[in-house]
Amino acid sequence: MNKKIILLGITLFSMFFGAGNLIFAPFLGAQSGSSLWLALGGMLITSVIMPISAICIIAPYKTAANMIGRLSKPFAMIFMTMIYLLIGPCIAIPRTASTALEMWSWLIPDNWISIAAVFLFFGVAYLMAVRPGKLKDILGKIMGPILLVLILFVCVPLLFTSGDVVAASNIYADQPFMTGLNEGYQTMDILAAFCFGILITVNIQKMQIKNEQKALISSALVAGVLLASVYTLLAFVSSSHSALLQPLPNGAQILSTAAQMTWGSLGQILCGLIFLIACLNVCSGLLACCSEYFAETFPRISYKIWLILFAIAGAVTACTGLDAILSWSGTLLSWICPIAVLILVIALILSLRDRRKASNASH
Repeated sequence: MNKKIILLGITLFSMFFGAGNLIFAPFLGAQSGSSLWLALGGMLITSVIMPISAICIIAPYKTAANMIGRLSKPFAMIFMTMIYLLIGPCIAIPRTASTALEMWSWLIPDNWISIAAVFLFFGVAYLMAVRPGKLKDILGKIMGPILLVLILFVCVPLLFTSGDVVAASNIYADQPFMTGLNEGYQTMDILAAFCFGILITVNIQKMQIKNEQKALISSALVAGVLLASVYTLLAFVSSSHSALLQPLPNGAQILSTAAQMTWGSLGQILCGLIFLIACLNVCSGLLACCSEYFAETFPRISYKIWLILFAIAGAVTACTGLDAILSWSGTLLSWICPIAVLILVIALILSLRDRRKASNASH
């Protein structure tokens, strides 16, 4: 496997691994306790195997819009536009800023300074995304590796410290596998997989890789290995100290407490940096994907104009209306995800049928 594929794989990992991904695994580890491996197995199916499989299924079509277009072009445009808006400026993009800055609430007062911090966050994300073909250099060479190193800084020392493992709590005690399956599903990464392929393809073309389909699948597999490894590390560390961490209410507090167990007050800063970098990576990736899609679909408006519009919309929503949007959008997302899975199954069947026809024709 060459350096280009590894670079693309780290880039794709960085785009997937945001705040939601950070908090689900530690929470699962702490709550599942002695039932860790069943719960983690369920989570890895829906948070790693399904999204990576989605990218591999989409790869022969180059983009999800092309794939769905095999069924119906009008439906493809409506469905993909809805996905990009929901995981873009309506939900995921503003949520990245809200989550990242929440980890710095001890430093940033809740007044005009916090609003300025949100706009600064989106200003940095805009600069990262302004040249989509360069994201492989920003995320793959700089931000992604820094994120991985910081996570290792927090987790590895805890592997060598003694802790007490307790029995699983709540629904993890009765149905650890199914609960883990549902937790992974909540990351909504299967919808993100519908969007990220377009941006990785742009970077593949910039790198002048001849076999785009193979490069996209290979980079997706690298991202999958990284995602599974980080989830396993975070969950295992939390599970091995579940006696202390299980009572905590969410994954953010669990990760912050785990960091402080090793690094003291510095752990709070480390945890804040992890969330900030993870959220910036995802935000820049989503801004670039959404802008790339809308620039292709509505070419009268340029990529940079779409990028500015989405960055401003994300900042305004993060400051004013995110809670209201989340109250109705969650239900909509729960309907869209099963439809996305059904589309992937149909697309896989069509792809296999096309291959069979091509094979028969060659003989």
